[in-house]
Amino acid sequence: MHGRTGATTAPAARRRPGGRAVGLVLWVVGGLVLAMTLVRAVPYDGVTPLAQVVGVTPWVVPLALLVAATALALRRRLLAILCAVALTTQVAWIAPFFVPGQGIARGIEADARGTLRVLTVNAYFGQADAAAVVQMVHEQDADVLAVVELTADFHDRLEAAGIEAVMPHHLDAKVGTGSPGSGLWSRAALTDPDTTEWSTFAMPAATVDVDGTPVRVTAVHPVPPLPEITGVWHQEMGDLARRAHDEPLPQVLLGDFNSTYDHASFRAVLGDRFHDATRTAGHGLNLSWPVGERVPTFLDLDHVVVDEGMRVDDLTSLAVPGSDHRALAVTVQVVP
Repeated sequence: MHGRTGATTAPAARRRPGGRAVGLVLWVVGGLVLAMTLVRAVPYDGVTPLAQVVGVTPWVVPLALLVAATALALRRRLLAILCAVALTTQVAWIAPFFVPGQGIARGIEADARGTLRVLTVNAYFGQADAAAVVQMVHEQDADVLAVVELTADFHDRLEAAGIEAVMPHHLDAKVGTGSPGSGLWSRAALTDPDTTEWSTFAMPAATVDVDGTPVRVTAVHPVPPLPEITGVWHQEMGDLARRAHDEPLPQVLLGDFNSTYDHASFRAVLGDRFHDATRTAGHGLNLSWPVGERVPTFLDLDHVVVDEGMRVDDLTSLAVPGSDHRALAVTVQVVP
């Protein structure tokens, strides 16, 4: 009698806390953490759903920490180890955004020459407040303004608000209605303009003289990686990378890249030549979209990309009334 009781109670004593139901839930959530880590590790994102989900990689960090800690507490050691590895990997990817002073690429002396203050704005189908954008140009003392989703109406409202008084030089392409239009405004002359229609949305480029150094500036706006046009987005990101790396002049690329640093296609644009100003500045993620929606701002889509050797400083994220993106202003020293 005593022997049978001991035989039935021993397995119960060895049973792990939470039982099978909790263990199953942990493995499902842990599987999501591992899958998202694998998606980020794969050096290709030109298909659905990779292009759509890889951008939320930074948000896997707290989930991985929670699952790893819970699995350890509930004695699911294998799951705890796997999630700990995923957590370590995820932290390694995101940590540089929070570490200021990465080599010579950050920090500009107060009296430095060869600096360019750039500002990028998404006009949200031309619905943004044009007067607020012009005021922003004044407040940020911007030298170059890039506007994507530039419509004819928004262009007229910028002019009515006095953009030409501070930035008399202008270049645009595909300006009409909706999202295809993009434009550049500058205090200095815009030379060697390029409005070639090589992409769905316009990406005009021109050269600006910065204290004797010619700098090529491009307003960037590939199509978004929606499931039905993921291939087009991937192609345009690849074309952007090739065009940027083939350009011999120093460059600044700014705009709505419709991709985050976690996208392999964005990192291919950077290659071993360019830097993402947000990552280089080390002040954290520049979450820029969506703004004014029912969900929190959770993606870093808007970037200023600078050429090798350039320094960046005074990176500022700005709210734009009427837009679903935050604007981004950065000071770039083109010849340190």
